[in-house]
Amino acid sequence: MDINIKLMTVMTRFSNTLLKRLGENLESKGMLSSVYAMLSHLNVVDRAKTQKLGEVAVITSGTTTHIVKKMIQQGYVIKVQDKDDKRVFWIEITNEGRKAFLDVHTEHMAYLDDLLKPFSDSEKEAFIEIVKHFGLTIEENIDLNK
Repeated sequence: MDINIKLMTVMTRFSNTLLKRLGENLESKGMLSSVYAMLSHLNVVDRAKTQKLGEVAVITSGTTTHIVKKMIQQGYVIKVQDKDDKRVFWIEITNEGRKAFLDVHTEHMAYLDDLLKPFSDSEKEAFIEIVKHFGLTIEENIDLNK
């Protein structure tokens, strides 16, 4: 097998496996991974535009709108019109949304710790560095080829 195809296959399988396990864990706690990602972002920045939340959750704009509406219904967020530009709306996290996120986040991080327990900190650091190197180099090569 060509080394590039093998690399692509291994990275895809790794990514799919990790995301599947993390998604299943979140769903067992009653939260979709996209909702978790959005609440995680809002927990840090307090408010964001819908488009940014979709980018954070890596989902389409239509799905983002649907999920934000559900989060509003659940009381996790509110939609607020910008004071200066009435065309702009912000999605703001509520106290209930922050509490829901933090309740799930604590357990989710414990699950992630258990999932990664077989790996030493130095193995994790080495993996982070090599993946960053691959990602940055690929981005640089794309920019050079434009």
